[in-house]
Amino acid sequence: MVIDTRIVFGGISDETNSFSPYPTELKDFTVIRGEEILKRFKGSRDQITGIIDGCSEHGYEPIPTIYAECSPSGTITKEALDTLVRELLKGIKDAHPFDGVVLILHGAGVSESHDHIEDHIVSEVRNLVGDKMPLIATFDFHSNYTKIMVDIVDVLIGYDTHPHVDGYERSLEAIRVMKRLIDGSLKPTKAFRQPPMIPLRTNTNYHPMKTIMDRVHEMETIDGVETITVAQGFCFSDIEFPGMSIIVTTNDNQELAEKYADELCDLSWSLRRDFLLKGYVSVKEGIKRVKLAKEGPIVLADTGDVVGGGGTSKGTIVLKALLEAGIENGVLSTIHDPEAVTKAIEAGVGNEVTLNLGGKIDKIHGEPIKVTGLVKIVSDGKYIRKGPMEPGGESDMGRTVVLRVSGIDIIVTSERHYMTDLEGYRSLGIEPTDKKVIVIKGETHFTASHGPIAKDVIFLDTPGLNTGRLASMPFKKLRRPIFPLDVEMLGITELKTAEAE
Repeated sequence: MVIDTRIVFGGISDETNSFSPYPTELKDFTVIRGEEILKRFKGSRDQITGIIDGCSEHGYEPIPTIYAECSPSGTITKEALDTLVRELLKGIKDAHPFDGVVLILHGAGVSESHDHIEDHIVSEVRNLVGDKMPLIATFDFHSNYTKIMVDIVDVLIGYDTHPHVDGYERSLEAIRVMKRLIDGSLKPTKAFRQPPMIPLRTNTNYHPMKTIMDRVHEMETIDGVETITVAQGFCFSDIEFPGMSIIVTTNDNQELAEKYADELCDLSWSLRRDFLLKGYVSVKEGIKRVKLAKEGPIVLADTGDVVGGGGTSKGTIVLKALLEAGIENGVLSTIHDPEAVTKAIEAGVGNEVTLNLGGKIDKIHGEPIKVTGLVKIVSDGKYIRKGPMEPGGESDMGRTVVLRVSGIDIIVTSERHYMTDLEGYRSLGIEPTDKKVIVIKGETHFTASHGPIAKDVIFLDTPGLNTGRLASMPFKKLRRPIFPLDVEMLGITELKTAEAE
């Protein structure tokens, strides 16, 4: 069979917490190149595999360039971004001839030179391929969209889920849409809205985000509506607007796009109070509930120190409370402390080691704790995910040890890691369902895997780079007024009134 349609793809993905003390350098990115991309993601079910399988489904040839991603952290250096963009552009240029371009982006990247790295990336790609080349981009649910992105990219497709379990499906959708762009049956018309709000609680399995996404899915069945994206945005970056975005794409019908964008914008605004954080408790209250629980696992979520949001993973506040309360049969995931990992490995499995654990970067997340514990496991930190988020893919915690301290298994890693899959525990000889308490540095993603096994999930109001107390964050560029930071936005019922003010 002769394949005469070629789709070039690649991307640069990072969720940047610009309040983080960790700069993101070139060495922090995992960069996969060329044919290695096709090999690396074989057998997984994620956004890259979705592009590859989508091309196969339609008889297209996928042409990989580079895919660069890293664990969410601080502002990307100019050198890192420039280097990666040059390589992406060279890959696209060298792939000629081709019939379409798909970019896999996050949407919340910030560099020293660009508050929105995606603006820069899509602009450079469009300049390279020209205005007539079909260009589609996929994005994370936490993308901070801009008018530049919407104007330049023919069709923008964001995740529908949080926790993110639909990356594969959205990439399949991207190729389906690409087919219609190539054959001329789709002439995209887009409407873009950004209600002046930063939603804080957006698990799409529950109201209020579920209410919004249910309506989105209803709209997408309407004749003439091609695809709709609603994004939470990512609020831990000091940019002009790190909030909710709505993009409605129709087929050659601007009026229809505007109509449904307005409806979703008004719906979101009417539900804004429902996004306020509720049910979060103090660490003291969380510990009390664990003690009272007759069976586990009870999951304690350290919401202020989330690696998936650029957190340090060095926080010790919850660990200190567990040890002081004498709670046993627990596991804590994870403490990022390469120095402690090295010392534990030197002590050896089966031996005790005394060390200062965690902290070491600021006082917000707690001071280092001096502990003496048994080195239970030493691991390379690699495991294959089997849960709902990107099953089949490999995760890497770096060199990892399990330290048993007073009945608590502390997972100490040399790389910052967010344990969103239960196989992470099992790769270290820990069966999470046997534990009375599981402490995880997370806010939403972990619920996809931990929720089904938990007898209770308790969200702790902890300090850190991912605190839900947005008023404590030192925003300088944020557009104002905005909900929920400005009290005058509470009483406004009509969005047009808010925009006028």
